[in-house]
Amino acid sequence: MPSIKVLIIDDYALLRAALRMVLGSEEDISVVGETFVGDEACSIIRERMPDVAFLNLLKPSIEASNIIRKARKSSTGTRFIAFVDGDSLEARRAFFDLKIAGLLQIDSGPEEIKLAVRNVFKGGTYVDSRVAQLLFDKMVIRKDNVLSARQIQVLKMIADGFTNKRISAELGISQDTVKTHVRVILKKLNAADRAQAVAKAYDLDILTTNAC
Repeated sequence: MPSIKVLIIDDYALLRAALRMVLGSEEDISVVGETFVGDEACSIIRERMPDVAFLNLLKPSIEASNIIRKARKSSTGTRFIAFVDGDSLEARRAFFDLKIAGLLQIDSGPEEIKLAVRNVFKGGTYVDSRVAQLLFDKMVIRKDNVLSARQIQVLKMIADGFTNKRISAELGISQDTVKTHVRVILKKLNAADRAQAVAKAYDLDILTTNAC
């Protein structure tokens, strides 16, 4: 099994050590570097090409934005997971503007952190359910659209970062039924994938987010 290469970027030595301990014991995950300096982080990304990098956005950080911008410019394919706090504006900025693939709260447990790494590595997103509530707590769902009420419910959960398995558990329906709903949603919105379906839903005002 190929190892998932992880870089840890954080000002706090204790958090870096905790992440290293949580991730370093996994057979399919390898911590390839850690730093608290932006320029060094960019150098490590260029040289070691980590699959996933952790950032700390518990306070607004211009340096973090620069790291993400430079990493994408270098085309390494590195995807980011960030720790965010209870500030819904900062969480929205991280997810929608910086397009960070994973959002966690600082008290996330070891299993959730590892799950986030694996989901992001596979090209998906992972949003802590508490962060998802911050992101979409003001979401308004229009009634006058082409999707059924159930399809809108599934689409909102996709926007929240839920997997098919979790949607199945939350709604009490089979995973096959969830897959059917997703296929119909993609077809009705003429979307290539789940992310595009969510983006189009915002564009069409099927899903909208009120200003804070």
